[in-house]
Amino acid sequence: MPTSKKQKWFCEKLVPGKRFGHIRHCFLIDKLIYQGKTKFQKILIFDNPVYGRVFCLDDIIELSESDEFIYHEMISHPFLFSHPKPENILIIGGGDGGALREVLKHPVKKVDLVEIDNEVIDISKKYLKFVCQSSFSDKRVKIQNLSGEKFIKDYKNYYDVIIIDCTNPSPESFSSPLYSLKFYNNIFNALKDDGIMVTLGASFLDFNSYIRKIFWRLKKIFPLVTLYRYCMPSYHCGEYCFIGASKKINLEKVNFNKIEENFKKLQKKANFKYYSPQIHKASMVLPKIWQP
Repeated sequence: MPTSKKQKWFCEKLVPGKRFGHIRHCFLIDKLIYQGKTKFQKILIFDNPVYGRVFCLDDIIELSESDEFIYHEMISHPFLFSHPKPENILIIGGGDGGALREVLKHPVKKVDLVEIDNEVIDISKKYLKFVCQSSFSDKRVKIQNLSGEKFIKDYKNYYDVIIIDCTNPSPESFSSPLYSLKFYNNIFNALKDDGIMVTLGASFLDFNSYIRKIFWRLKKIFPLVTLYRYCMPSYHCGEYCFIGASKKINLEKVNFNKIEENFKKLQKKANFKYYSPQIHKASMVLPKIWQP
């Protein structure tokens, strides 16, 4: 963290892809909240005058208070609304509790949250309450502290929706097995016949090096794969994507009249800051150069 006499700055670690070694993304640290290291990764939390509270893992921005709702609403609602009856849900990663918070807005029966680093959950409860809120204490939630690739091997035809909310698809990361062909095959087996999964893509700046590779890796296993665009101001090169895959539900041709109906019902008791059926539909519109 470069410093001056009056100011301290956090500069994001060199991320893989085109940006590596060429661009730095820096934030003024208005107040240092937490700094430490777990068995798996470094954790840094600080307040910034523009983005509010910022959460970093291994010197990469994971979320900020100002826009985390965009990420968490888009990694969950397009897939839960696309499923006819999502009851059993699996979240792999997601130790900050944001995806879990959004999943619990739906009438799900059970959510397994598999987070390898239990210290992330503890730290989130203490310093990121605006993200997790009361989600970890919900009776429908069961927390498992082990790796996602080990957990998923024991399940067959069980989950309706699987959300993979892990760290960046970097070869040197401990989350790299969560982008492997073997792991995706186990995800396929763990899903019911109408099951849906979603995983991280990357910045569209790295469309050819990351997004396209993940897309076609999934396409080897799942017959139906779709990209979803979303914008995150606090993420460098702001436009990113999630990648959804399904055994038989065509995610590009879901019934938006039914989604609108279900959305209106949930909207009466749940707060949606970013997601709407219109945003859902628009997120699948891609320019020609970003079509895999």
